[in-house]
Amino acid sequence: MADEKVPNATRLDPHPLRDLFIPELNDYAPKDHKDMMERPFFSIAKRKRLKPIEYRSEDGTVTVKVSGNPEHGIATIWDADIIIYCISRIVAARNAGDNDAGPSIFVTPYELLKGIARDTGGKNYSDLIAAIKRLKTTTIETNIRGENKRLSMFNWLAEIEGDGSNPEHPNQLQMMELRLSNWLHKGIMSGKGVLTLDREWFLLKGGLERVLYRIARKHAGEQPQGWTCRDEIKRNFAARVRNMAKRNNLPRYDMSLTTTADGSPAVHFIARRFLRQEVNVAAALETSEYTLARAAWIDSGRDPRGFQKEFDAWRASGASAAQFIATYSDPVTKLGR
Repeated sequence: MADEKVPNATRLDPHPLRDLFIPELNDYAPKDHKDMMERPFFSIAKRKRLKPIEYRSEDGTVTVKVSGNPEHGIATIWDADIIIYCISRIVAARNAGDNDAGPSIFVTPYELLKGIARDTGGKNYSDLIAAIKRLKTTTIETNIRGENKRLSMFNWLAEIEGDGSNPEHPNQLQMMELRLSNWLHKGIMSGKGVLTLDREWFLLKGGLERVLYRIARKHAGEQPQGWTCRDEIKRNFAARVRNMAKRNNLPRYDMSLTTTADGSPAVHFIARRFLRQEVNVAAALETSEYTLARAAWIDSGRDPRGFQKEFDAWRASGASAAQFIATYSDPVTKLGR
């Protein structure tokens, strides 16, 4: 079947696996922390935001306040890719048996750009350093942990160090140490609340679609019935949410507008594989097997958004998921795309 083109994407491969010169990228799976995924911890505007973000949950129990430095502004949802990369590296170390994995990541600017699926041209290095500065200078105040009775204040990055001949030119940096905040590191090492993101995350350009994907990933997950969210953002983003539901092209999740029992506007998210006729077969697969099939498709260099259609057709023909994985893991298949 012909591969479909990715709309509005700068690259087909959302994550550069198999880079022999960067061992940390082999079998790399982007990770995010649940505590960060549904509250407004990041600016979703690409322009500099100086006005603080202030959030209080409907029941008044959870608060978040995010303040930025006047020079750099508040860290953005795109800057969060760096935090996601750091979390992923720490989780990988922990899963490999390093229970004392510290909060520091040692990485070159080139490796970091590759790890968050960005181009490695000259301006991208300057943009990377600007993002790191925003993460270092953005201050968060929240009571999201400790049964909402404990206030925490922190920056995303507690410390940054770099080795290079000319710090004013980031492409000359040989190595950087990015040290995560103690608040974030504690959450990672607790073993609770870390979720794997779809690698298409890095292809999402819009701030709002990134927000909605993270909400869906946290709450809908792999629930066969999906998850319905009261449309709390309707006051500011109603038209954009409706347009996104109409396009319905978030990674993994179907998104549709609905209403709650009391008639309030709501959004329903459900993993697409639970919507299809063939789902009686596909849903019976182990989640790990389904994930491996999806990873094989993406790693072969094909459009991630074409996977579900191809996989459904493959299963309908009577072929197994194992055969699908073997076929798209074959180097000849990759070269012949």
